[in-house]
Amino acid sequence: MRRWDDEIEFWRITDFCPTLYLSKKGWSQDGNNRSGLTVATVTWLPLFRPNFWKKNKMKPEKLSFKRFYHNLDKILVLFFMVFMMMEYAWIPFNSYAAEYLLKQTGYLFLSYNNVWAVLSSNWLVGLGFLVLVVVNLFVAYFQSGMIFMGIRNLLDRENRPVFAFLGKTFRDSFAIVKKAGPGKMLFIVLYMGFLFPFLRQILKIYYLNKILVPDFIVTYLANNILFAVLMGLLVVGMLLVAVRLMFALPQLFFEHATVPQAIRYSLAKTKNRLFFYTRHLFWIIIKSFLIYTFLSAPAILGQRYTNTQPNEVVLFSGIVAFVLIKFAYYAMLSYFLLKFVSFLTDRTLNDYPTKRGLSLMRWFVLTIAGLSFSLEGYVYLNFPLENVPITISHRGVSRENGIQNTVEALEKTALLKPDLVEMDVQETKDGQFVMMHDANLKQLAGLDAQPQDLTLAELTSLEISENGYRAKISSFDDYFTRANQLGQRLLIEIKTSKKDSKDMMERFLSKYGAKIKVYQHQIQSLDYQVIDQVVKYDSSIPSFFILPYNTIFPRTKASGYTMEYSTLDENFVNKLWQSDKRLYDWTINDEDSIVKSFRLGVDGMITDDLELVQSSIKELKDDPDYTTLLLNKSLDLLSFS
Repeated sequence: MRRWDDEIEFWRITDFCPTLYLSKKGWSQDGNNRSGLTVATVTWLPLFRPNFWKKNKMKPEKLSFKRFYHNLDKILVLFFMVFMMMEYAWIPFNSYAAEYLLKQTGYLFLSYNNVWAVLSSNWLVGLGFLVLVVVNLFVAYFQSGMIFMGIRNLLDRENRPVFAFLGKTFRDSFAIVKKAGPGKMLFIVLYMGFLFPFLRQILKIYYLNKILVPDFIVTYLANNILFAVLMGLLVVGMLLVAVRLMFALPQLFFEHATVPQAIRYSLAKTKNRLFFYTRHLFWIIIKSFLIYTFLSAPAILGQRYTNTQPNEVVLFSGIVAFVLIKFAYYAMLSYFLLKFVSFLTDRTLNDYPTKRGLSLMRWFVLTIAGLSFSLEGYVYLNFPLENVPITISHRGVSRENGIQNTVEALEKTALLKPDLVEMDVQETKDGQFVMMHDANLKQLAGLDAQPQDLTLAELTSLEISENGYRAKISSFDDYFTRANQLGQRLLIEIKTSKKDSKDMMERFLSKYGAKIKVYQHQIQSLDYQVIDQVVKYDSSIPSFFILPYNTIFPRTKASGYTMEYSTLDENFVNKLWQSDKRLYDWTINDEDSIVKSFRLGVDGMITDDLELVQSSIKELKDDPDYTTLLLNKSLDLLSFS
């Protein structure tokens, strides 16, 4: 005999008998008939043999190409509808609403150092932001639910035409909306946003994909062995938790269970079988990537061969390769979702008798998709390259050719002819200015003190070491003078602290402002008050406001913005062009980030490797290699950063 808790409202016993159900009100064969009993007793069925669990563990159903192809039109239309609604309707509206709310506060931007001030400035506006956050959670829940419901509808027994399929999916999705609550939305956000981010990435859930750790933080943590190990263990732990909870998803979306019910169901399902389900889940993911590689690789390799042909042939083959890569991506996406939902629900994709009308519709959808991809490919491969970004040396070094922010490194880097050299300035205890990036001297000088704690003479007497070099800390006067002698333009980053004097910027501009303008130097800062004072002093001096994270589009008096490249997207760049602002991004140190920056149309790239960026920009401008562009596009589609 076996006994179940009466708290479980609706429990499908797929592990024991695929057609037998237990409900709070009794037993049924189809899950609908309920007798009013609150506790049920189940007779041990012949199916329950000692070796049953070993032989009948639920495994992913096999997905034949024929079945996949016969449903491809529905899958493509579903994805197009969802993604277009987000891109052309919700994202623009949400962006406008956030900017409108920010405008009501009187603040010009939202950053990490003014979030509380913005939210507390006006309680109605703060409430509006809270509502907007909740609505975005709801939209993310609806978007993911709609895709899951659409995939589920492909796995039932009814053969529906495309429009009937879409209609049912929309109706079912609104049923999900009716059952939505704060708990369900929060669970989905936490699950897809943190525990299993692969899902929100592959589903292209825009605002959940904004949940990311910028690359510069990842790089910093990776360079610290202890942090790297801890982060690795944390990631593994989160993935294992994600596996334990993954069966809650169909319970929430399809069975309309409560969050506690769904969690209990999933925990019971995966109890003592964590390795089994983890192995099969990762096998689905691996096979999805293999499908993408198998389908896209020939297109890229074929393009390498056609690069030797006439330009018209090269362009045509490039567009064809682009189309194949896009189809490969959607094939991977579709395969994963079908296998994943099938795995979670123990259903399989049906194969239906071929009908002439359905075949014509399938070919019509595939043709429209192909034409759409062709146009996108043509624009991508022939993007007007009028805006060639400038090159900016990060902290005045390139390929570790010296110690950051020192005159010695400046002299070496200037030989490489960067358009700008980015460097860092801080105030000293005696009101002078010194070249230093870090807020503490410990890493470079081995001294546990802040630059503001020492005089300029004390600081410039300290020896610092980096990249196998040793040198004295440079004063800003020496660095500035030498740059002017070399004819090297600077991007001067003003770093502020609570220990700075109140008139720090006034004195800085009074002493250096005229020469900054004459020698065409530029200024940037994380502190908007610095930017504001530069604009008041002389608006013709280019001033860039550093925003580490892309949130609400800022409306400041700055000449432009310096952004961490991994947070940038086309939505931000399009608005930037409309506002006549310039954009620098950082830190650009590899081919992928270079191509992304180039395609987004940034005005400048801040890099630790000048030679790489300079050569890449020249190649992209003068002789764009379609093979490289296509390879970067294929990798960009798989980007999970």
